[in-house]
Amino acid sequence: MIARRLDNIDVICSEIEPMRQFYGEVLELPLRLSYEPGQGWVGFCAGDVVIYVIEDASGPHPPPRFSGAPNPPGIDSFAFEVDDLDHTIATLDKRGVVWAGEIIESEWYRYRGLHDPEGNLVYLTEPLLDRRDPPVPAPGDGRHPRTEQNRVNADEER
Repeated sequence: MIARRLDNIDVICSEIEPMRQFYGEVLELPLRLSYEPGQGWVGFCAGDVVIYVIEDASGPHPPPRFSGAPNPPGIDSFAFEVDDLDHTIATLDKRGVVWAGEIIESEWYRYRGLHDPEGNLVYLTEPLLDRRDPPVPAPGDGRHPRTEQNRVNADEER
């Protein structure tokens, strides 16, 4: 195996402070390294992956992506595992989070999307499978649950 694990993700933003507040205070991710206002970046621990938020106002941000909507190619979203999705939603509702869609349930996850201050689609997921279990074949045609939800939503719109 060449790549052993995902080490870090760089998220470019136009304004660092709202992003620092969102990931650090709303989602309660711990800092990876010390942060000083004005340094232009901040790193957060998300399990064993580091999310680096880097300020670079060199261009417009693409429009936000939405759960169940057709989206352009590229990285669609990233997800954070939570212990109890319903409890997490209730906690974040009290913090004024605006959701990017309703709760979606598949054979593998329950999840719900929201946007960070720059419009990036972030999911909160409650796994329904234990990661220690051996891999199982996907039911049906093997489509990814979000892709399948997009197909179902498109069919309903017709």
